[in-house]
Amino acid sequence: MENKNIDFKQKLLDQVKELSEAEDVTDLWRQANALKKKWRTNEEEESFFEKEMKDEFDACLDKIYAKAGVVSKSAEEAKAEVIAKAQELLNTSNFKKASEKMNELMNDWKASGRTASKEKDDELWESFKELRNQFYDKKNEYFAKLKENFAASKVTKEELIEKATKANETEDIKELNKTMTTLMDEWKKAGSAGKKDDDDLWDKFLAQRQVFYAKRKEYYDSMKEVYAQRVGQKKEIIAEAKRFLACSEFTEEEVNGVKALRDKWKQVGNAGRENEDKLWEEFNTIINKYFTNKKENM
Repeated sequence: MENKNIDFKQKLLDQVKELSEAEDVTDLWRQANALKKKWRTNEEEESFFEKEMKDEFDACLDKIYAKAGVVSKSAEEAKAEVIAKAQELLNTSNFKKASEKMNELMNDWKASGRTASKEKDDELWESFKELRNQFYDKKNEYFAKLKENFAASKVTKEELIEKATKANETEDIKELNKTMTTLMDEWKKAGSAGKKDDDDLWDKFLAQRQVFYAKRKEYYDSMKEVYAQRVGQKKEIIAEAKRFLACSEFTEEEVNGVKALRDKWKQVGNAGRENEDKLWEEFNTIINKYFTNKKENM
């Protein structure tokens, strides 16, 4: 019986020696405790030789526990670092990137190993799990709100498209230009309707703007001809004014004729931004000179 116990303890001693020299320290604590428990089942009435074996066995255990303690400390530090990083992610506004980071933290957690006790492991896990739950609650809330915003923006943009379509029915280009400018400003403020709908909505709105651009071009092309006619008419009026100035008899009929030129000028209408000011300056200078001369000859 004694030899049987010695053989059994020698096997345990060999195992604990091998364990104490192992480079892979993963799960050392649990394996050492399992060997220690087996040794204790055979501790009664130990011989002197068995006590020496026990001393050697305990020395190996101490070595293992020291090594496992370092591992345990590293695991606890690693998990604490994961928890701290998870805490930081609660302040994010970029949930796509943060979700990727949270998945990485879970992988880091799994790779960190176990601490010295199950109680500590459970305590740290509860902290990490709570932060994960908070993060995903915020993420779900964010995307739910984003979905609501997309829906509201879609409704707004559909209304703007309808308004643009209606506005294009008018022939008042100046008023249409103001309306389209206002609608464009409102479109920019409406925000995104989401990737699914934004491009389609924009294409519809842009199509109405293209209708507007075509109407505006047609209007200004037609106005070029009108302006050209008005420029010709105003040049004729200027020529008349020059003839009155050259004559300068200041008869009642002549004076009334000069005054009539001003009314005639107004009736012609605007000759366009590029020509109106220059023509008016020339005409007004002649008229003013005529009446200045009249005053000096009275």
